[in-house]
Amino acid sequence: MLIKLAALTMLPVALVGGVVANSSIMIVEVDNPDVHIVIPVPLSLVQVAAAFAPDEAKYVQVEEIGEFLPYLDRFIDELRAVPDDVMLVEVIDHSDHVRVFLEDDMLRVRVDEQHGTQVNVRVPLASVAAMVDAYDTETGTLRTTRLIGALRAAPSGDLVHVVDGDEEVHIRMW
Repeated sequence: MLIKLAALTMLPVALVGGVVANSSIMIVEVDNPDVHIVIPVPLSLVQVAAAFAPDEAKYVQVEEIGEFLPYLDRFIDELRAVPDDVMLVEVIDHSDHVRVFLEDDMLRVRVDEQHGTQVNVRVPLASVAAMVDAYDTETGTLRTTRLIGALRAAPSGDLVHVVDGDEEVHIRMW
């Protein structure tokens, strides 16, 4: 009898463990002189939780994007046709330097500011395409569960890395 009770008690833990083991995990890390925080976020669990969210949390109103949607699809297709390591945009303003380029099917943005702030962002084109697919043209909304799915399309590694003096923020997929 005790074995059956223990098995029933462990079933939810095993199920959650199985979901997490098969999930992409977003890791948010904040580091500054006062605090060091690391938050692992299993996207499968977030997607399950989103299913139980109230209706107002299931959709994000963004009517403005609707008129640009056909262009975004075309923009993504055109970006995929551009060879890797091509500089798309470069802005140099005194000691500030901004570069936008493609690398491994990702749109990369690098910012180096005069006072030392550095920003590196990787935007997977597959995730952008999935975000476009998450848009509902009839209601002018984005479905949050599909946005979470778009994040799951991101490969392992840094998505955002910001260094500003002695403060640092990392968002990465694992």
